[in-house]
Amino acid sequence: MVRIRQAGLHDAGVLTDLRCAFLEEELKQQLPEGFADQLRGWIEEAMPEGRLLAWLAEVEGRVAGCVMVHPYTHLPSAYFRRGVGWYVLNMYVKQAYRRQGAAGALLAALGAAAREQEVDSLNLHSTAAGHKLYERFGFGTSVDAMNMTLHEGVVGLSEGEPGSWRRVAG
Repeated sequence: MVRIRQAGLHDAGVLTDLRCAFLEEELKQQLPEGFADQLRGWIEEAMPEGRLLAWLAEVEGRVAGCVMVHPYTHLPSAYFRRGVGWYVLNMYVKQAYRRQGAAGALLAALGAAAREQEVDSLNLHSTAAGHKLYERFGFGTSVDAMNMTLHEGVVGLSEGEPGSWRRVAG
């Protein structure tokens, strides 16, 4: 049985491990030396400041996966009535626990928390593998989203499917 709990600062190490696994396994990123330490420091700073919220899925007392969100403000509009959104980061379930309900349980808990806190919108970039799951939970595909990287030599703009776009010479 899958148990979901909100992660705390004491979970920074496991959140770091899950984030690194997601980046390496799912997005095929080669992480630089020292990246995990830098990431853990970022998590330890961001969580108390409210810049990062996270939930963990556990199966028989073992961590199976996580979902993290970055709360953000937005100018209010008809769509963003309160001006509050959550950007979903790092939805990840370890290989051994996939197809056992952990991802669905994480999304259900995330949705309940967002509704309870009256968040206007949940946003994310999806891998191809996760697309159908997100649609089942009510996410729709936007065709007008754009990003711009400010780093030289970056191949992808987002953490969606690796290599899913290319910079167009202009």
